[in-house]
Amino acid sequence: MPREIITLQVGQCGNQIGYEFWKTLCLEHGITQDGLIRDDIDVGEANDRKDVFFYQADDEHYIPRAILLDLEDRVINSIRTGDFKKLYNPENFLVDTQGGGAGNNWASG
Repeated sequence: MPREIITLQVGQCGNQIGYEFWKTLCLEHGITQDGLIRDDIDVGEANDRKDVFFYQADDEHYIPRAILLDLEDRVINSIRTGDFKKLYNPENFLVDTQGGGAGNNWASG
């Protein structure tokens, strides 16, 4: 039976830790910043269980099984424009449309 893990990254800390987590997984599984398998990977390494953490798109890209949530868009925007911007599926980014963040919730209570 196949096993799949979906990460849920919430808030500034969750998204920053999640970003580092995916960078490490890419290094361990031989996946580039664009989501492709590195050319210098051994055949044995290329057949490891990437499908636990990543799903493979039709165009041979590996995409993290991750949902990124935040009330403030600063951290998620840094991921969207960072080195691994082509790795993630843009549909998995969920940001508050008003962009107020959690800090403004205290003032309206």
